[in-house]
Amino acid sequence: MAKIFRYLLLLLGCSGSLSVALAAGPAGEQELLQYTQTNDMIASDGVPMLRVFDSGRVLVHLPAWKKNSGDYEYFLSDTELKALKDRLESPLVAAFDKARMERALHAAENTARAGGAMLFEISDNTYTHMIVNSGINGPEKDITWANLQNDAQRHTELKELVELADTERYLQKLLHHPKMKKLD
Repeated sequence: MAKIFRYLLLLLGCSGSLSVALAAGPAGEQELLQYTQTNDMIASDGVPMLRVFDSGRVLVHLPAWKKNSGDYEYFLSDTELKALKDRLESPLVAAFDKARMERALHAAENTARAGGAMLFEISDNTYTHMIVNSGINGPEKDITWANLQNDAQRHTELKELVELADTERYLQKLLHHPKMKKLD
């Protein structure tokens, strides 16, 4: 039974990948952003949940385990596209350095422990993955972080982490945009 279920998930994942790939869009359209959030407990189908293009076109892929799974498309208004670009071009997001931020987080956690702060544990990691394209400003930026929202909430002094978490919350809203239309 488990084997059948895995094959079914694989088939659903492949069909989702195909429909999103076929919706890639007109030649010359540049992808500005890919965003995915995954979790240790749920298998990923490997398709970005959100893809935004310089034309304002947005492709949303909601995985098979979601109630409203499928592939969707909509267009951002000029104001919405500018707001997104402003977030992605923010100095704290554009200059995000994972290794430096990991060192800062480790130091902040050590300081909290030394001060007698409450211990905190996460049993199932949630991973944020963003690829911001060079079409915005500079080289392509690939950002991956485990438990972003938790770390930003616990360590508000780490402004880069807080701004990245704010950007992720904004992207989560784009996954549920009222203009979304399901693709065939």
